[in-house]
Order: sequence, then C-alpha cells, then structure tokens
Amino acid sequence: MSRLFTPGRIGLLTTPNRIVMAPLGRARSSEPGREPLSRVATYYAQRATAGLIVSEATHVSLFSVSRPGGSAIHTTGQSQAWLRVTQSVHAAGGRIFQQLFHLGRKAHPSRLPDGVLPVAPSAIAAHGSVATPTGPQPFPVPRILAAEAIAGIVREFRQAAVFSHAAGFDGVEVHAANGYLIDQFLRDASNQRSDAYGGSVEKRARFLFEIVDTLIPVLGTSRIGVRISPHATGDGTGDSDPAALFGHVASELQRRGIAYLHLIEPDATPPASRLGPALRHIFQGTLILNGGFTRESAIRALEEDRADFISFGRLYIANPDLAERLRLGAPFNTPDPATFHKGGDLGYIDYPAWVEPLART
Repeated sequence: MSRLFTPGRIGLLTTPNRIVMAPLGRARSSEPGREPLSRVATYYAQRATAGLIVSEATHVSLFSVSRPGGSAIHTTGQSQAWLRVTQSVHAAGGRIFQQLFHLGRKAHPSRLPDGVLPVAPSAIAAHGSVATPTGPQPFPVPRILAAEAIAGIVREFRQAAVFSHAAGFDGVEVHAANGYLIDQFLRDASNQRSDAYGGSVEKRARFLFEIVDTLIPVLGTSRIGVRISPHATGDGTGDSDPAALFGHVASELQRRGIAYLHLIEPDATPPASRLGPALRHIFQGTLILNGGFTRESAIRALEEDRADFISFGRLYIANPDLAERLRLGAPFNTPDPATFHKGGDLGYIDYPAWVEPLART
C-alpha cells in the first residue's frame, strides 16, 4: 500500500492517512458577524475522512476583512459558532486545525471600519486589484505599522488562538504565505523597514516568530503549524534571496518544535528550483507539501520522502470523500467555479460521494 494511505502523526494526533484538506475560502459565513453558518459544519464534516482538515483562512481582526462571507475568530460569538463546526467534524471521526491570518495590505478601505487604510510593514501597495462593493479597485497604498501597532496584532493572533482553542479546534495553522501580512513582513519586496522588523532576514522574520511564540503558552507546540509559500511572486510578493529567508524560517521553526510546516511548492516547479528538499533537511518535523498534486504525483512525492503528508485544495471542493477516491483510484466530481464564493448550499454541500458501480453479471 502506498504511504499516502497509511497512518501518520501530526503533533499529538494520529491520522488514518497522510491526506490533508488544504485551506479553502468558500464565503459561507454570516454578514456582518462573520460567523460560520450551519452549512459550514456540514461541509467540513463531509470531509472528515481526511487525515487532517485545515480550515479556511480565518481573520483575527476587524481590520483584516476581505470579500463578504469570509470567516473570523476574534469574538466570543464567532468562537461559539466555530464550536458547532468542530463538534460536527469530531463526531464524524475527523481532526481539524484552524488557519489564522491577517490580510495586511491586501484589504481595502471599503470593507474596513471607518474606511481606514489597510496596514503593512511599508507603504508599498500590492500589485493588481481587489473586489469592492463598486467593482474591482487597485490595491491602495497601505499605512505603515508602528511598532506598538505590530505588538497589537501579535496580541490579536494570541486572542484568536484562545478563541480557537475554546471552539474545539485540534490546533491552529499560522498563515505566513500567499502575500498576506506575515508574508509581507518576510519579503524584502514588501518590507523596506529599517527598524527591528526590517532589513536582515532575522529582522523581517521577527513578526512571524513573535506570533508563534505568543501562541505556544496558549496551545503548546504540538498544536501549532505554519504555512509558507517560498515560490510565490504574485501581488508584488517576492524576495531577493528566498533560500536564505525560508531557510532561516525553517530553522527557527525546527528549534521551536512546532507540529508541522505546510509548504506550498507547485509540483510543476522544476526540480532544480525547488526549495523543498533543502527546507526538509532543515526542518525535520512533519512536513506537509501542497501544490496541485494528482494521485500519482502525491504517491510519488511520499515515496521520494519529499514530505510526510500531501495537502489537496481544489480537489476537495467537489469531492468530500477525496481520501477514499484517492485510495480507490476512483474518478472525481467536476467542481462548478460559479459556486465557489456564491453562498448557499449549491456547489458546497451537495457534491455526491463515490458509489462503487455494481458488478456486471
């Protein structure tokens, strides 16, 4: 049997397989409360056969708000609503971490309290545009975070972890990828500060480690994962020396002994360009690899010891029983992109599970 379908360990959890459901924003939370609706509990429970579910990216602050329907975890009401989700997942035999994030400069004043500008390490706008109530608009030039404001956001992550733990999650994943606030601090394309949070690799990574370190007393290291995307270049995300940057990140996370490192590295990345092998050598804990994997490429990646787990995102949209389909080599349902962020049950909790065809007699 392929290693993909054998039990694994993530922190203190034993998983029935090495398949992870990657974070997927589906815009099914209430407005303006940003609490997950009842269908969200159904959605995640349907996918409980994954070795681990990582929830959609969940806002830790009122000043990190994106499109309507996004979820948050900075109030008691939101925590109580998420408790219904985790109870459903656990009742179905599953395990679930909550991904925590802050948009930083990728937010827009039209969705923030009093129309304030979004925040970032430096006054550098993200490339591209953002959806607003009046249509797509260019990302604005953000406000520079002062040191005391940075400390405030670190406290928001800590409080979010407290709420997440109260909501019954098995752990949290710190979203340090995809050009959001933590990633904005990490990269020298978006961080041009000259204080304690900018300049050297060590200083640019300080914000991430302050967040991780404030979560450890709340959750313990076995309940904390971190997601990174060294190869990401969209939205003006980039770094002059990603190998040095993410090597340092991996080394410090290894020293702290967190539950896992979740690495986004497209499977199509040329082998000579991949940072994954070097990071796996540095970070010797549990490594989850993500990047457009097929059944075959996922099996191969584990056989080659490139990772301990493989995470799947898009395939989980239309295939709630993906773990079983992968094991059987069964065909996949086709997702409907028009329903990805539409709200409602359609295209969310109505995809059928695989039914083995009756044998011909």
